[in-house]
Amino acid sequence: MKKNIYLPLRMLIVTAFTAAHSFNAGAQDRLISTFNADRPILPSSQYTPAEQYQADVWIYDSGMRYNDQYYNKVWGEPDADAEGRMWYEPGYELTDGERSWQRATSPFSTDEYYKDKKSFRWIQAEIMGDIYMRRTFTVDRTVPGTVFLSAGHDDAPAEWYINGVKVHSSADGWDNDEYILLTDEQKALIKTDGSENVLAVHVHQNWGGAFADCGLYEADMTAATDYLTTVASGEWDCRYYFLNYNSDIAVAEAGEWASLQEDEQDWIQGVGPFSNDANMFFINKWASQVRPMLVRRHFSLTAADIEKIKAGRLVLSCSYDENPKVYLNGTLIWSATGWNDNDYAEHALTDTQKELLREGDNVLAVSLTQGEGGGHIDYGLSLISEYIPTGIDAVTVGKNVPSDADNRVYSLSGTYLGTSTDGLKKGIYIVGGKKKVTGKQ
Repeated sequence: MKKNIYLPLRMLIVTAFTAAHSFNAGAQDRLISTFNADRPILPSSQYTPAEQYQADVWIYDSGMRYNDQYYNKVWGEPDADAEGRMWYEPGYELTDGERSWQRATSPFSTDEYYKDKKSFRWIQAEIMGDIYMRRTFTVDRTVPGTVFLSAGHDDAPAEWYINGVKVHSSADGWDNDEYILLTDEQKALIKTDGSENVLAVHVHQNWGGAFADCGLYEADMTAATDYLTTVASGEWDCRYYFLNYNSDIAVAEAGEWASLQEDEQDWIQGVGPFSNDANMFFINKWASQVRPMLVRRHFSLTAADIEKIKAGRLVLSCSYDENPKVYLNGTLIWSATGWNDNDYAEHALTDTQKELLREGDNVLAVSLTQGEGGGHIDYGLSLISEYIPTGIDAVTVGKNVPSDADNRVYSLSGTYLGTSTDGLKKGIYIVGGKKKVTGKQ
């Protein structure tokens, strides 16, 4: 590669980073959770409107139209019961008083109809107030994956509790579509032995329309092996170089700068991602209005890794500004024009592109042009595959669980399939809490 296209480097920087970082990344495994409205554990009005639900509700209607001095003022909450239990706790005895609990059917909205279902209109539009809801439910099966809480609200403050523990809150605003992924600790609050659970909600109303909702949904799960991580996992190691002009990129390409054979002695060793914006990917500063840049990231593969990649889906993810060209071991595999702000473009490598991989050291490199305005780069490389739980618990027999529970059949993703394998295609299923090869051809 012609060295006259490079800017002078401070070898002090190279030396300092060499001692602090390892520049050949190892694989990291993780799970990806995606919300799926077709997998309700407990339906919500927003995402499963056809399945209306009942809840015990307690309403504080202030009778007053909105006034700025009362913005987000919570007007009241239900009293503790005779045993001192709060409204969101299991075993709470519904209290009477000036305002009493009542049984009502979803959706809970100021609209006459919400998603084609007649609403329980708990308050008038423009009137300030609060609604408190309690839903009881049972789960008599293991949920092997992660769980999303559907947390629609209009307005806030709003809070959601599972079995007496707060799992989510919103301090301001409204979002009927809101959902959040429960942590492992929060998911563990849900009892799966057939005994009663309580999902409790408070939503405040300031002005305009009002909406209160809750539900639980099993996530779609996929497994990812990250050979190169993005900023979601923190800073990443790399070698990089600044060029003088955009035209120098073509000169660099002629010199095979992206290949494994490139002499990296004069490259800066450091960390990414890179940005000129303190609010976006700002791990390492790049004066993108002045200089184009080149980035090289190394990763190592075993023979077993390569075999898995051949059978799976290897995905490049890239957030860029601007005009990236991405190379795998010196061969161009993807490019784009312009920029995509803080979004990520994804490119699934073709079988031909996967053939570029080699056992041992590999390099994924990117060039970016100088441009006006913002400038940044974050990219990664991951193998996406089916999630197969390694340890699904046995079905727990508790009260309200049918006597045939020990014969329940689940797919490897945790979907309940009934109590018989008759009619199922031959494959691996969870039967009585154990993996079995069963079904018909």
